[in-house]
Amino acid sequence: MKKLILTFTAIITLTIAHGQKTEYRISLNSGLFSYVGQSADEITFINFSDQTQSGYTNNPYGSKNGLCYGVSGNIQRVTKRNFILGLDLGYEVLRSKISILGIAGSSETSTYGYPATGQTFLNNNFMNINPFFGYRIVAKPIILDITGGIDYAYCFKSNEDGNAIDSNGKKYETSRDIETIKSEVRPRIQISTNYKKYGLYVGYSYGFTSYMSDYIGIPNESYARLLRFGLTYQIK
Repeated sequence: MKKLILTFTAIITLTIAHGQKTEYRISLNSGLFSYVGQSADEITFINFSDQTQSGYTNNPYGSKNGLCYGVSGNIQRVTKRNFILGLDLGYEVLRSKISILGIAGSSETSTYGYPATGQTFLNNNFMNINPFFGYRIVAKPIILDITGGIDYAYCFKSNEDGNAIDSNGKKYETSRDIETIKSEVRPRIQISTNYKKYGLYVGYSYGFTSYMSDYIGIPNESYARLLRFGLTYQIK
């Protein structure tokens, strides 16, 4: 992966030296993130301890979409024949959602269970590198860029953030760090529409690495899917 990124960087540098068009952009990014696979669920419950007054979501890997956010910058080279070669670097928080339908609690002497309503978000903090290539369609004053590439994403933190209210009106909250994957590679396609210095884009990425790969004895298939959209501004 490092060799591929270095190769993209070297090619962009060489094409700059040959007088082709170079563009620099910054992006405000959002999107919808969720998990697919045998272990991804729409509903789950919170395990709660009265002794410690703390709990955790039984399965935080939700198949419901959570709203994401991030920021990135990129450089891309556009040849005279409208071929595109570029590199994007950014930070993003990818959030999935799962509904809470119950509380499984324990006290010093007994266990209990109550129906509940609520939700848990699983927040993944990523640094993302996206080398890409594509083609530009010019229909003045609109420019359309169609690109494909890969996301190389490094996860430096994951945590769950949950809340629920049981049938007795008692509130529950969860907040804990999650041990998950450190990195993954996702194929990515994207379409961008640009007018002067401003642009809109939509893209899609699909992961092939299970976020539950270290789980043993239970189904452990939980893969990322991400529909991205955002705003771009050309600074040069």
